[in-house]
Amino acid sequence: MLKCWKDIPGYNVFVREKWNSFQVDGWGGYVLKEKFKMIKVALRDWHLAHAQNIPSRIDSLKVRQSALDEKGEEDGLSEAELTELHGVSYDIHSLSKLHASISWQQSRSLWLKEGDANSKYFHSILASRRRRNAISVIQVEGVTLEGVIPIRQAVFSHFESHFKAPNVERPGVEDLQFKRLNQVEVGGLIKPFTEAEVKQAVWDCDSYKSPGPDGINFGFIKDFWVELRGDVMRFLCDFHRNGRLSKGINATFIALIPKTDSPQRLNDFRPISLVGSLYKILAKVLANRLRQVIGSVISESQTAFVKNRQILDGILIANEIVDEARKSKKDLMLFKVDFEKAYDSVDWGYLDDVMGKMSFPTLWRKWIRECVCTATASVLVNGSPTDEFPLRRGLRQ
Repeated sequence: MLKCWKDIPGYNVFVREKWNSFQVDGWGGYVLKEKFKMIKVALRDWHLAHAQNIPSRIDSLKVRQSALDEKGEEDGLSEAELTELHGVSYDIHSLSKLHASISWQQSRSLWLKEGDANSKYFHSILASRRRRNAISVIQVEGVTLEGVIPIRQAVFSHFESHFKAPNVERPGVEDLQFKRLNQVEVGGLIKPFTEAEVKQAVWDCDSYKSPGPDGINFGFIKDFWVELRGDVMRFLCDFHRNGRLSKGINATFIALIPKTDSPQRLNDFRPISLVGSLYKILAKVLANRLRQVIGSVISESQTAFVKNRQILDGILIANEIVDEARKSKKDLMLFKVDFEKAYDSVDWGYLDDVMGKMSFPTLWRKWIRECVCTATASVLVNGSPTDEFPLRRGLRQ
């Protein structure tokens, strides 16, 4: 969904009429997913009719503008020709602004301010990013791979294996003591979803970041919230009641972002998960609720990822402990523990067991299991997704 479409006359009316004409039966999640598919197809055709071949259209208009200017200098223009010249000039300005806006969104550069235009700059940004992110050669276990098919197969095998659950026995948590939620906090987690909190979750999301597999960004959802909110709330209310996600809602694209200028191995890329808009709304609503109670069950010694705590506090405390040990000449032993790709290795069964020990309600735990255990992923290799595979461990971030 392109931001610039809003500036094209008739766009808003087209979307509203199309959306209201769709008739789909089924669960709320299925209905909304299918409507998103249908509106994407409709907008693809609309884009071809209204925003395609803009550079050539601008060139044709400039040729006509030059012809009218030359005639005006030599013989003068009639009233009709003056009107045409003004219309051509306006169309050139409008199409140039539209072209710059499309280039800006494709380049995702924040340099452009509203109203400015520098399409050549954005084309260079886009081309540079595509060249930098392209994978033409990769080394896997000492073997150099080239070509589209070998690279895609290697990437697929690497990530499918990476997200498999290890066949190991983990110690239980039955005999461990955890902080526990109180009844008020438990009730707050599983109370019915409200439109106000859902709208807040939507508005907290960036409007034009890269969309997930459904291709819907939050700019579109915000622009047509009046039309979409009924379907969105039905999806969330159905999930609240039955704790199930329709097939496809929990699909994920894994984008590979280079960590270095010349990546040679798969470990030289940072995997970023791109989830669909429906799942992101749900996850955001649940995360906002969890944020309200997480401080009650997390140890005071953890200084990161909890509201009103700062990650630098831990560094300052450690530094003070070392200084105190030096001054008092006491023996001191420090352990530095670093978990490689910690989010990717989270065991879902252990996560559920810990939530149970912390008194998270059964319904909440059911929701979380559905969110993490039904996830599937495809890796984007040079913009094209690999085959889909199920995730068996880890949390997407």
